[in-house]
Amino acid sequence: MIPSPRRRLAFTLIELLVVIAIIAILIALLVPAVQKVREAANRAQCQNNLKQIGLAAHNYQDAYQWLVPSWYGDNAKDPDGWAPWAVLLLPYLEQDAIFKQWNIMKLASTQPPAAYQALLSVHHCPTRPPLVLSANASDFVAAGGGTGDYACNYGSDQNPSPAWSANGAIVPLYKMASTANATDLVIPFKHVVKLQTILDGTSNTFMFGEKHIRPNSLRGKNEDRSIFAGQNNSIRRCAGQDPNKASDIRPLRPANDEKGLLANQSFGGPHGGICQFVMCDGTVRSIALTVTLTTLTRLAERADGKTITEDF
Repeated sequence: MIPSPRRRLAFTLIELLVVIAIIAILIALLVPAVQKVREAANRAQCQNNLKQIGLAAHNYQDAYQWLVPSWYGDNAKDPDGWAPWAVLLLPYLEQDAIFKQWNIMKLASTQPPAAYQALLSVHHCPTRPPLVLSANASDFVAAGGGTGDYACNYGSDQNPSPAWSANGAIVPLYKMASTANATDLVIPFKHVVKLQTILDGTSNTFMFGEKHIRPNSLRGKNEDRSIFAGQNNSIRRCAGQDPNKASDIRPLRPANDEKGLLANQSFGGPHGGICQFVMCDGTVRSIALTVTLTTLTRLAERADGKTITEDF
């Protein structure tokens, strides 16, 4: 009688190691693909956020016949201050309940906490960490306010004089007289920019974009403080070359730029190689970080009369 072959009851060690190696290779191949898909979804959501902010600004223009200003008042109370664009656009971002808690003629620090502590998904780029309150000793209130990942386009000059002469699309209101006492605005200001006065073309002018935030400042510190108060570098950004100080340049920044000169005043997002903007016509554009300073300056300025020749 021929004996039957002995039945194997388990893998050999070598076979098990081969299987483990194959699984490891498959996981190594799969993880980058998953990360790539996730980042594509994050980038698309970021574009949608900017689109919503741009549409809100257009609705503000329809209501007031002027573009939303970067802030009310003269911003002399930094880091406190009167309502910035993030407050003024709330009714047009389906956040009217929050806006109704504001008295925009009074300083942010005098508002009820619910008015300035909102953490809104439309202000958050999902590639970055979740938004937090800007609770630190140097902000406008100790409890902090809501943060955000987008900034208005102030132009190419960070410190124009007077402030309302800023050459971007979203600039301060024109101060008509002595306008404030200790906490209240007492005389209205005048708007400065409307879509019709963006002479370089609304499709060629930034309106809002992703603000560069230095890694060590992320979430509640320095230029990542509340977008509902008056800390300038938390709500505005500049781009290109300063017309009054040639040594002041603000290129688009990569996410890891910690110590670059004027990095806390520049645009830049967490998406590899690009920074995303909503233009004044409402379209969203991804601008390469390698864009030249000349083109970047012309995209930041609303009425310089210069032609953009580079494909951006």
